[in-house]
Amino acid sequence: MEKLVVAGPRRLARSLLAELQHAGVVHIDPLRPAELGEFRLTPQEESELKRWEAIASGADRTLAVLGAVPAANTAFSGSLEEAEAQVKPWVERADVLGRERGALEEELQTIQLFGAAAQALAGLTHGIDQSPRFGVIPFLVGKAEELGPVRAALEVALQDRFLLDSAPMDKQVAAVVVVKRQDLEAARSALSRLGLAELRFPGAYASLPLTQVARRMREREKIAPEELAGVREEIAKLGRESLAPLQALLTRARDEVLRYKTASDLAAGKYGMALMGWVPQDAKPKVEEALSKLRDQIVYTFEPVDEHHEADQVPVTLKNPAWAKPFELLHGFLNTPKYGSYDPTLNIALFFPLFFGMVVGDIGMALFFGYLAWFFGSRARQGKGVLIPLVNALITPPVGRDISKLLTWMAVSAGVWGFLYGEFFGTLFERLKLPGLNGGTLFYPNDGEHHGIFPILLNRLDVAETSTLLIVVSLALGILQLFYAFGLRAYMGFKHHHTSHMWEGIGYLAGLTGIVAFAYTFLTGVGAPITTFILIAGLAVFAVAMFQVARSLGAIMGYLVMPIELLGKGGQILSYIRIYAVGLAGAVLYKLANDAGFAMADQLGPIGIVIGFLVGAIMFVLITLITIMGHVLQPIRLLWIEFGNNYGFFDEVGRAYRPFKSVRDQ
Repeated sequence: MEKLVVAGPRRLARSLLAELQHAGVVHIDPLRPAELGEFRLTPQEESELKRWEAIASGADRTLAVLGAVPAANTAFSGSLEEAEAQVKPWVERADVLGRERGALEEELQTIQLFGAAAQALAGLTHGIDQSPRFGVIPFLVGKAEELGPVRAALEVALQDRFLLDSAPMDKQVAAVVVVKRQDLEAARSALSRLGLAELRFPGAYASLPLTQVARRMREREKIAPEELAGVREEIAKLGRESLAPLQALLTRARDEVLRYKTASDLAAGKYGMALMGWVPQDAKPKVEEALSKLRDQIVYTFEPVDEHHEADQVPVTLKNPAWAKPFELLHGFLNTPKYGSYDPTLNIALFFPLFFGMVVGDIGMALFFGYLAWFFGSRARQGKGVLIPLVNALITPPVGRDISKLLTWMAVSAGVWGFLYGEFFGTLFERLKLPGLNGGTLFYPNDGEHHGIFPILLNRLDVAETSTLLIVVSLALGILQLFYAFGLRAYMGFKHHHTSHMWEGIGYLAGLTGIVAFAYTFLTGVGAPITTFILIAGLAVFAVAMFQVARSLGAIMGYLVMPIELLGKGGQILSYIRIYAVGLAGAVLYKLANDAGFAMADQLGPIGIVIGFLVGAIMFVLITLITIMGHVLQPIRLLWIEFGNNYGFFDEVGRAYRPFKSVRDQ
């Protein structure tokens, strides 16, 4: 990343911003030198900004009426006046049609909700609701038995000066109370004390008597759908006429608004202005090409970044190979690495699928994640987002494309480990006998007593046989991850002159090396002289590092905290056993589902096959719902907490690179 500084006449500010927006690679920061003030728009520019905002708002509102998602398009090339003239009739027409459609849809919804009640209640009143001497109170109850207390309450309040009648409906009971006008409030109070409220119709029906409400609803129920269809056809016609031009107008208007508002980040004097931004080194030619159009009227310079003093200010753009880039999703929402620090994307891209595959290890689940990958990829290729109902979040096509690639890696890893474990939704393919193989199965235990097509190479359900190997592999991954994390901690501390961080990394790396060596000898009884020396040397280096950390921080706490934390770091290595344990728990649950299903099939005959299949399928679904979140979160948790915390991922927050560019490139 390099710093860009541009200076020139104030009158060229918008031309400069237009060229930089076209280049689309400069991250512009507010420039506030003591000698210059903030760039302020002239009254004419303020007026133009408001007009472009009105165009953007109108086009956006019209697209909403058309049911079209705003999408960046080739920008409208005309003047502001031409843009206003073109968008105005479409906006006015869309506003009218939108209001008509909304009113008709609301009316039809009202008829759907209240139509049956209105007809039943109007049938009970026999026109009395239109009498000037009597008042009618309509209400609904759940059961006819609830009318007994109503009658009793009305008798207490009005003696015999009321009439109560009712009629059954589909799931409710419609009822009316008829009283003299002067007794209306007393009757309402009696109903209110029982928790019953007068039924009031919304909208245009609120002021009409019941008989007229029922009549109008019958009429509108026939006519309103035809009117709504006509309005929708008009909206569709408007869409065919205006969709592409509206998208172009919206793109141009948003770009113009963005330029006007970004102008406030410039510094300006009476006649001049200055701009400061950041440019990735490989994007400098684009910027130079853009600025060359103003070469004779502006001056600019690129300055190298001082990583030690400006790292907090420099925006960060992550440079990862295409296959690893989707994995930026797994840490991007937590933190952006500080400029000059470590980007964990490659580490996550290498280890997350490995951890996930070891945990899941099931071909059936691999196919499920493969389907999810296809689904997200298909929606992204169609330019459509995916709505997640539980959290009401919309996944945009670019994010959906990355999720699809990430899920593909997860599915492949789960499939490979599933083949090694010999699992398809647990032991389904191990239990399901195949015709033509004399009782053989697709996967079979490699014990000389069974046969089939593929031997199970690593049966994790055979705990006595494979648990030691899988636990050792999990621990080895933990050792590799934590040693790498503390090595990074030491290197980054040295690079950025953070003495305490450097010695922390060295101390924990040395101390853990000694502890791991001692644990190896303790568990195996092998290599005692060498591992004893490694333990002593590691603890000695740890003691030196502990002293250096305390000295650099100027506090005695380093002496007290680091030994306790060293033991905790050893516990973090042990936490990698969850890669084996969580996966084994899921496999055992799937095995239980298979055992239950096949037991029913064996004991109940032909009908047992059907029942067993249904029971097994239900259990599979429930087990998947229960375990899937943990199977995804446990591997990433190890990378976020055990690895990320120990090299300092959360210690310092960077700024994401947000280039100033056209909305059609975002």
